[in-house]
Amino acid sequence: MFNRLRAAISRIFRYSGAEEYTRRYATMNAFDGVITILGIIFGSVLLGGAAVKQILAAGIGASIAMAISGASGTYMTEKAEQERKIKEIEEAMLMRLDGTLIFKARKKAAIISAIADSLSAMLAGLVTLLPYFAAAARLLTPEAAFYSSTAIALGLLFTLGIFLGKIANKDVIMSGFRSLMIGLVTLLLITLLNLVL
Repeated sequence: MFNRLRAAISRIFRYSGAEEYTRRYATMNAFDGVITILGIIFGSVLLGGAAVKQILAAGIGASIAMAISGASGTYMTEKAEQERKIKEIEEAMLMRLDGTLIFKARKKAAIISAIADSLSAMLAGLVTLLPYFAAAARLLTPEAAFYSSTAIALGLLFTLGIFLGKIANKDVIMSGFRSLMIGLVTLLLITLLNLVL
């Protein structure tokens, strides 16, 4: 079943040319998911002294919101883009594409991009929150959850940077560090805000 699904998605990408967009959406939104949850954790602990369950509630809520926002925004954007491309092909070929493999693939590409976008943001956020799930189950202390979640978030950012570097054929380590720096700057700004308030 998995091989059949993979073959179907590969065929859709081949006829729609949407693989690059889907990969880009997924990476960008995974990045957004990690930064958002990192901001919630740091902000909640440093600025509000929030309890574990409050951080979990805020983090899960934000992950769900990002998933819905990502899915709907990506679907509408990609659907419009694919419809425009279908019209361009029809005008170039002087024929309708209704019912063809290209037409069906381009229609399905918007759905696949939306799912990839949605899942990447939500999963990245939930993975960052894993130590807080452990803390809620009394397997970790709140302090250990805070440091563990921060380490996971920074590790994910570094990994995403490496992935982007690989796509761009650039120095993957430097790309990883650039991505990591964005997370560190986020933490620095929240820490400075904590000192001011």
